[in-house]
Amino acid sequence: LNLFGLQIFRYLLSKSIYFLLGFFYSEKKMKKYYKNGYLIIDKFIPEEKFLKIKKEFDTIIENERKGRNTYAESDSEKNSSINYILFEFEDNNENKLLYPELYSLYKDTKVNDYFRLAERKKKIMLYMRLERVVTNDEFKNDSNSYWHVDTYHNTHKAWIYLTDVKKENGPFNYSKGSNRLSISRLMWEYSNSIKSSIDKDFMPFFTHKNLSKKLEENKKEFACEKNSFLIANTHGFHRRGDAITGQIRDSVSFYTRENPYKFF
Repeated sequence: LNLFGLQIFRYLLSKSIYFLLGFFYSEKKMKKYYKNGYLIIDKFIPEEKFLKIKKEFDTIIENERKGRNTYAESDSEKNSSINYILFEFEDNNENKLLYPELYSLYKDTKVNDYFRLAERKKKIMLYMRLERVVTNDEFKNDSNSYWHVDTYHNTHKAWIYLTDVKKENGPFNYSKGSNRLSISRLMWEYSNSIKSSIDKDFMPFFTHKNLSKKLEENKKEFACEKNSFLIANTHGFHRRGDAITGQIRDSVSFYTRENPYKFF
């Protein structure tokens, strides 16, 4: 099926539906997002509320750190160059009572509206996660440090940064416009679908050396101040930037993974 173009069909169908949904559910403020694949907004949260959120974040992360010093995204990354301290913030009464500011942020209409517009759907399932990223070394033994896409269809992530993000922190890197339909991306998807069906160890969402070099030359790097909101279409090519040993980056992240073939 891959050989005869199943992945081409899936890719084109998902893009076609996303395009059609734009006639029903899109706004001018997202025009640059649809074109470039990202949108960043400074001073996203009122200062007083931001400080309360940061305080609750620190409490949760400290509890997680004491409970399990580090977290690896997979078994293959237990010796990673990055340590993660992560907390999946669930919609329950315990979190609502203990962490009212974070719970309010999770339910925030403003955040949810950006994702609804990004997905071009009125009803979505939004997830929130607290993230502390600590750089152990500079060897890039971490899969997210390499150019990749999350999947073959439009899908979205966002971060509210609780600390300043500087070049040495390893800021988010993105290839501008790589979220859009293109012949080169279509061929890349097709080629990778065949390779992955032949070689089970092949990683279809990561780029080869030549493409990585090209992406590196034209990347957008998001160094920004704390309290910035960055939303990105992670169907486009992206990676975590190169950080210096000992650097820490704190953020509240949001993500969706909606069915690309649903109209409503």
